[in-house]
Amino acid sequence: MHPQLSIVVFTRNDADHLRRCLGCLIATPPTADFEVLVFDNASEDDTPAVVADASRELDACRLLRTDHETSFSDGNNRGLAEARGRCVLFLNPDTEPVGDVLDEALQVVRHDSAVGLVSPRLHYPGGDPQPTGWHLPTPAGLARERLGLRSRHVEARPAARLTDVGWLMGCFLLGSKRFVQDLGGFDEDFWFHGTDLEFCARVKQAGRRVVRLETASLMHVGHREWDSERTRKSHAATVQYLRREHGPAAGALGALSAATGRWLR
Repeated sequence: MHPQLSIVVFTRNDADHLRRCLGCLIATPPTADFEVLVFDNASEDDTPAVVADASRELDACRLLRTDHETSFSDGNNRGLAEARGRCVLFLNPDTEPVGDVLDEALQVVRHDSAVGLVSPRLHYPGGDPQPTGWHLPTPAGLARERLGLRSRHVEARPAARLTDVGWLMGCFLLGSKRFVQDLGGFDEDFWFHGTDLEFCARVKQAGRRVVRLETASLMHVGHREWDSERTRKSHAATVQYLRREHGPAAGALGALSAATGRWLR
């Protein structure tokens, strides 16, 4: 009735990656009881067929679908509303989740009530490390970064198992379902970019830790290079966050950082 973990996968026109993602859960499942909820955001490919095929191997794999394109925030919130697990994982379809990584991340949340969200380290398909875990943007922090006094990425301490960070990439965010629900899920004022930043910031405001698990790594295809349109939207979402949290002047500083090419996640 209540699995330990609900995995919510938001996808749009990404059937090939989704097939590999679900295939990993079939081939190397976690030891924890889990369910999978795939939210199909009005895909025009064979996503429903991919989920139907996977459901023959996965006992609890359900398709949630909308005929009209909606936001990442809205889709994940709909998945959260349907989730039955004690913990919930928001997972991108272009990841390859391996059971022991899921189990290790799940244990962090289950055994440390101070942790609000956890993600493992990330790597690209070739094995190269992929950044996740940044300082939350603030006016003072931006100034330090522009002066070269601080890196945007939070480095791990030697031999650390968990590293406290400001925010994590949204391709893997795992937390207690009750806590996430009490927090209100994702903020639907953010369409796609900035959703992970805003979400993690609220977790920290609620007094919980946002941590990167250094002893496990997950393959995420992601984007090594962003085109100009994706970069512009990411910057705009970060400016939106700064303006809301720190006022118009902070938003202007963020816009200036973006305009001068110094703001790259």
